[in-house]
Amino acid sequence: MYQKFHRACWLEIDLGRIKNNFREIQKMAGEKVIVMPAVKANAYGHGVIMACKALEEAGATILAVGNIDEAIQVRKAGVKCRIVIFASNLVKEVADLYSQYDLTPTVMYSFQAKAISDVAVAAGKEIGVFVKMETGRGRLGINSEEAPAMIEEIAHYPGIKVEGLYSHLAYAGWDESKKAYPHWQYERFKKALDEIEEYGIHIPFAQLVNTPGGIVYPDMRLTGICPGRGIWGYSPVEIRNGDDLKDGCPNLQPAMLAWKSRLLIVKETTGGKFGENYAPCKLEKPLRIGIVAAGVSDGIGRNQAKGYVLIHGKKAPVCVLMSLEHTTVDLTNIPEAQAGDEVVIMGRQGNKEITREQLMSLWGQALPYFWTAIPEHVERLYIEDGKEVAVARGYNVEML
Repeated sequence: MYQKFHRACWLEIDLGRIKNNFREIQKMAGEKVIVMPAVKANAYGHGVIMACKALEEAGATILAVGNIDEAIQVRKAGVKCRIVIFASNLVKEVADLYSQYDLTPTVMYSFQAKAISDVAVAAGKEIGVFVKMETGRGRLGINSEEAPAMIEEIAHYPGIKVEGLYSHLAYAGWDESKKAYPHWQYERFKKALDEIEEYGIHIPFAQLVNTPGGIVYPDMRLTGICPGRGIWGYSPVEIRNGDDLKDGCPNLQPAMLAWKSRLLIVKETTGGKFGENYAPCKLEKPLRIGIVAAGVSDGIGRNQAKGYVLIHGKKAPVCVLMSLEHTTVDLTNIPEAQAGDEVVIMGRQGNKEITREQLMSLWGQALPYFWTAIPEHVERLYIEDGKEVAVARGYNVEML
């Protein structure tokens, strides 16, 4: 196993599963629908550089990132496909960067499109733009009633071409009592799209649904879908009958296999001299403890103080409050534990396993926040076909 981690806290991520998930979603959507994976927030914590490379290898022709810095780093890493930057970014102020790195901005106002047009004309090129439209989510986007007129206006700006229109469902689940709202959003989207077509403007990528939306509302897929959690292996229970997939549903596999660390030190403590007031385990008697090289600043929830890790395939309870960079565990029942031993925060060791669902429940986190709380300094070890292929430290990738 790879040993040269800069710090003893890392994730293990399966690139093959990321590719599988993309292909499964593409199969579900159909070959005529463009799948635009959302790789924002460092690819939902999975590491944006290697995730984008894997998705491009799997057949993705378009990717959507959260900010322009991510987009630039992905482009510098050699990814060739279209890179769209979501709407929560400046456009006018950094218009030259979209041209320099061949990136696709999202615009919500005509002045943003005008800034891109000016840069495109100066560079002697054409820049594609996407438009974010508000259909009822209550966040970003030009109002759907105003979108057709704005798009008709900016379509005449020199040097730019409107190539995408997207929005976001407020609800994309299975609850029948809530399905009227997404259908209302869809009608607003479709009405605006029809009006744009009446202007003689054809937009090749029109997208409203995400992973669950693409499953629950197949009639709303239009010409594009934008899966987020599904790419990384979120598989809602509603798509299964027991262990079997329901017809037409994608077979999604969690790509984040494990979260690991190592013991930094093992020592004996005498009860009563320190830690007496720490919850949930008071050090009122001698304990054999270990210090793990991972803490709250590495993305571990503070409620892990009520949990445990795995060492030598055995449970090692956390025995004092969490620190920023360390976790203290009780090794009394693991006499063989010593400094340097592997520690499993999430994943399998021996015949025991700590699942992401267990940690999410303990820490009070939903899945996207669990993934994205793990910062970039936690190294990502990438595996494909059972082999270790790369390590990422932020945007820096070492191929193995």
